[in-house]
Amino acid sequence: MRLAHHEFKASDLVGGDLALDFVNTVAARDTEPLDWLDNYDALIRWARKEGSFRQKDLLELTNLARREPVKAAAALKRCIRLREALCSVLYALVARREPREEDLVAIDKARLEASDAARLVAKHLRLHIDWSTERSGLDLITHVIIAHAINLLRDAKLDRLRVCAGTDCGWVFIDTSKNGRRRWCDMTVCGNLAKARQFRKRHGRPAA
Repeated sequence: MRLAHHEFKASDLVGGDLALDFVNTVAARDTEPLDWLDNYDALIRWARKEGSFRQKDLLELTNLARREPVKAAAALKRCIRLREALCSVLYALVARREPREEDLVAIDKARLEASDAARLVAKHLRLHIDWSTERSGLDLITHVIIAHAINLLRDAKLDRLRVCAGTDCGWVFIDTSKNGRRRWCDMTVCGNLAKARQFRKRHGRPAA
């Protein structure tokens, strides 16, 4: 897998769930994978674009990573390890296979670490789980991701989990179409490319 700098865009967030969008930080996973998380700053840029993280926390993480680059690199490794375990499990579920035990162990380890750092807080007369840089440090983004991932993996909507049928993609997404037959992560990107390839094939033109 090759590292590649990437400026995240709204069009990169097509998974339908934060955890899926995180798994999709690898492009062309089915052919020549490009890892867009080439450094810790890239992880922060993704989190900022994703929109579920407090800007205050992301600023603190940015400053902390600059002060402690070695620890930031280690935190990124843990985050990527979780991403690859999640991807493996999601691919297995789509294929109706049992996930590998080693991937489940990696996910469970991340879950336990996130649980240790979490705290219960009250806001607007409602209770919810919260993570902070004080308790999670440079793993804060990872802790939030694993919480979303566990909720997703326990959700009945997994029967709508898909892997994009496009070439040079491999992204995972939740099929929200009415008939449940969505094939591509994004019709305007992978869908149109696939249709263009089919057109060229039918008319005997070389593929781009």
